[in-house]
Amino acid sequence: MEQIQTLSSLRGRSLLRDIYRELRFDKQMSELTVLGICWRLCVYENDAFRYSKHSVSIVHPLGFFSGTSLWLQEIVNRFNYATINSLVYFGAAVLLVIIGLRRFGDLVGNELVISAIVLEALLLMLMFVVMFFSPSDDMAAEQPAQAVPVEESETRQLIREIGEIGSDYAGFTTQMDEITSALSSLIARQDELIASVNDMARYSAQAVSPQPELLQTMQQTNTTLKEFNRVVGEFADAARTLRREEIQQAVRYEVERLLLAPRSPDKE
Repeated sequence: MEQIQTLSSLRGRSLLRDIYRELRFDKQMSELTVLGICWRLCVYENDAFRYSKHSVSIVHPLGFFSGTSLWLQEIVNRFNYATINSLVYFGAAVLLVIIGLRRFGDLVGNELVISAIVLEALLLMLMFVVMFFSPSDDMAAEQPAQAVPVEESETRQLIREIGEIGSDYAGFTTQMDEITSALSSLIARQDELIASVNDMARYSAQAVSPQPELLQTMQQTNTTLKEFNRVVGEFADAARTLRREEIQQAVRYEVERLLLAPRSPDKE
């Protein structure tokens, strides 16, 4: 049985990749199961022959931190990089759709928007971790000559695409701000129109129904006219009384004059 000191050596790294290919493609095991087995081999497992046809025993397991770092470099970064990249794009697309729905309507609540943001942040953190633990140049030297340029090209392409996503998102945000400003102006004009309609309705109501001040003035005028009629009636009564007294006085005077006038002898 072959023994290797640690999986961090070039022989150990190559063995780890061969075990992954054997389990994933030859034995057709699920991705999560293969990832779990490879992580155990990197962290604490000594007997690789328990999972693979390779009769190899690991003398010194790497432990949690060093083993996890090796697992991220040789397994996750090399074989699951495209999957994680796709998940990041998918999370960005979901976030853009949810933000768009939140802007144009009330179909999406704040909780869903926050959840989408948290999901995209977690995916970006996962992408950061995977890219941070990319294999170093000297470890990748054993790969074919064209492998390194291809991986570097994919990294550059990913960075460029992330930049394009950021630019598109910034442009989308600017357009949304412009639409929001236009909607605010439209709402302000609508409020002014509603205020004008209310003023017209109030003026129309005032034109149809008399104002309270006008009604009060008319009532005061009616009261004054009634008082004037009463005074005129009293004045007419006083005038008739005075006229009657004058007539009586004139009649009395004529009677007295006739009675006191001297009689002529003929008449006697």
